[in-house]
Amino acid sequence: MEGKVALVTGSTSGIGLGIAKELLKNGCEVILTGSRSKENATAAINEAKASGSVVHYIQCDLSSKVDTLCNEVDKIYPGGIDILVNNAGINFVKYIDEYPVEKWNELIAINLTAPFLLIRHCLPKMRNKRWGRIINISSVQGTISAPGKAPYATSKHGIIGLTKGVALEVAAQGITVNAISPAWVDTPLVQVQFEKYARENNISVDKTKEIFLEKSQPTKQMIDTAQLGQLVVFLCSYGGASMTGSVLTMDGGYTAQ
Repeated sequence: MEGKVALVTGSTSGIGLGIAKELLKNGCEVILTGSRSKENATAAINEAKASGSVVHYIQCDLSSKVDTLCNEVDKIYPGGIDILVNNAGINFVKYIDEYPVEKWNELIAINLTAPFLLIRHCLPKMRNKRWGRIINISSVQGTISAPGKAPYATSKHGIIGLTKGVALEVAAQGITVNAISPAWVDTPLVQVQFEKYARENNISVDKTKEIFLEKSQPTKQMIDTAQLGQLVVFLCSYGGASMTGSVLTMDGGYTAQ
């Protein structure tokens, strides 16, 4: 993968940063993106640079400024990128009759519309190279759901449909399109959820983690972001070249129950 260029959205922390680091370790040049300013993303940029030499950062609000991101990417790499990882996403938990329409619009814009727009922008130059890898980060909520998560599950079901449809459209053009569906991943965002639950129920964060893993993840272990990153690397390798339209679940047995 030496010399390949990857764009990883939502990559200043958590899953996105973990994926970016693994791609860098394998010789890719990587563009990180996030909503925070470059100054406020310095720690993430430096952490990524420890894994590889060429790291760029583009600040972007994916709820409304996808065209800005596309233009900035084209300035850095006029020939286009080789690997697109649609990772950026948000969640807002509320029962449907109380769910604010503006939150629905924001969630769908970031979780589903932004990947659609980025794929549409990147495909022509991937076609010119007759090589491209598109990996969409879905969720176990892309095949199941839970109370309060209907909009989030809608977006993650949708990204799987987008993955399969685009994969079939470009299957003979040297481009693969796959999705990864993780469950509980050890990220700052999940830590915040655990801390909130712990406060509300007057228990420790460790006990909270134990409850959630006991209930849903048979391995009783959190998923490491590096594991997701290495799966992305595999999909970009020769070993993954004949995999397209696939949904790869990394959930510690969550959906096998």
